Amino acid sequence: MRPGFGSQDLKNYLRRRPLWDQLRHRYALDGEKLVLYSCRHGYAHRAHVICDLPPKVVAAAMGHTVETHLAAYSKSCGDEVVDDAFDKAARLLGERQAQASGPAT
Repeated sequence: MRPGFGSQDLKNYLRRRPLWDQLRHRYALDGEKLVLYSCRHGYAHRAHVICDLPPKVVAAAMGHTVETHLAAYSKSCGDEVVDDAFDKAARLLGERQAQASGPAT
């Protein structure tokens, strides 16, 4: 890729690939839009939801500030993500409390 043109060059590369067109069509049928930034959105989503990485860590890995990161990606944090996070936290807290109380006699 040419220095300073990475995004444009990658976009041109993908547009020339039949698989990219097939994926874009499949997403369109589902009412969604597949764009180059979908890769970054997917990375951020997986980093938070699947890997439980803190926003500060993910922002640093993606090369922007925490403020920019939260502004761009916090909208994908719906009620189900919040509920899952609190369920996971409750399970973790229960496990730690069980460990702290020691084995049952």
